Amino acid sequence: MLQHFGKKSSVYYKLFYPILSGSITYFLLLMAFNRIGELEESYFRAEWVVCIIISYFWNFSVLWGASFIGKKIAILSNIYEQISYHSLGVLLTSILSIGTILSVYFYYLIGYTRFENFTTEMYVFQGLFIFQTLLFECAWWGNRLIALKNKSIREEEKKRTAYISKEMRLFAEDANLPLLYETLETLIGLAYKDADKAEEYAEKLAKVYRNTINNRKEEFVAVEDAIQNVKSVVELLSDARSGGISATYKIPSDVSSSLVLPPVLLTRLIVAIANDNIASALQPLEISITIEEDALLVVAHSFNPKLDRPKALPEVMHSLEETFRLYTKIPVLSIKKGKEYIIKLPAFQVENETWKSDKKAEITTQDQSIFKRTTS
Repeated sequence: MLQHFGKKSSVYYKLFYPILSGSITYFLLLMAFNRIGELEESYFRAEWVVCIIISYFWNFSVLWGASFIGKKIAILSNIYEQISYHSLGVLLTSILSIGTILSVYFYYLIGYTRFENFTTEMYVFQGLFIFQTLLFECAWWGNRLIALKNKSIREEEKKRTAYISKEMRLFAEDANLPLLYETLETLIGLAYKDADKAEEYAEKLAKVYRNTINNRKEEFVAVEDAIQNVKSVVELLSDARSGGISATYKIPSDVSSSLVLPPVLLTRLIVAIANDNIASALQPLEISITIEEDALLVVAHSFNPKLDRPKALPEVMHSLEETFRLYTKIPVLSIKKGKEYIIKLPAFQVENETWKSDKKAEITTQDQSIFKRTTS
């Protein structure tokens, strides 16, 4: 709506302002040359039409000059420099356009042969239109500064919205809401049947979230710590689904202690797998976690998707890809092989066993890491 109004206003300005400008210029010229009394005989005179025509040419030249120079000065970061260069350029455009138009008028239409014959008229015209050009510049820059302010406000709103969205997404990832809802539902059921089991279940749940919160502060966690948290999550989900989830872990202890991952990711992946696949006593969900080539963490699970899939796994996979892209060029792979679905995550090799306490410890991903450091 506002854009439509702005376009219409621009058209009206181009059509009607030169008439007003030419009329004012005509009356000022009569006053400057002490000819105001001529208006008693007739308001409509040929000079009036000439002033309006000159004003149309001047207005077109100034608008074009303002637009052209405005694009060129956009590279300048200082707003005062932009105003100075723009005003000087538009003034020169106005002077050149008025000088050219009046020269053509007096040389070819009036028949003057020397510049001295219309010097006074030239100076008066130039003065009047320079004054109008300065008024135009004030209006142009007023509109431009308002537009820049509005653009700055919109950009700040976008940044604020993006920040809030990011914080909400991080909160949802930290909270792992699907796991929280399912375990709370189980906890409520246990509270009615067996208070001791409910207390034990609540302690397991609290331990998982305590580890999640603590790990979230770290850039990396050891694979063995991540596996321990996964075991607790699998136990919670297995109790919630009547033993419908089981997991096996084939990871050598010496390898798991030297490999690290970004925190929380493995837990979110296991929960997403459980949400998208049937996991019941009749159709159990089997999960296997292994290490491949001492550099890849392989998560395989039986593929038995629900009829109404929540599609949690594709969302988590997208998040995993974005996260790992910050650290390595090794891609996150997902492969469907028969009734099994395999996901391969790059793991990072720790070159210093005291990496948790040593800030100078190096973490690399072989020769493909974009963050690989060289020892000095």
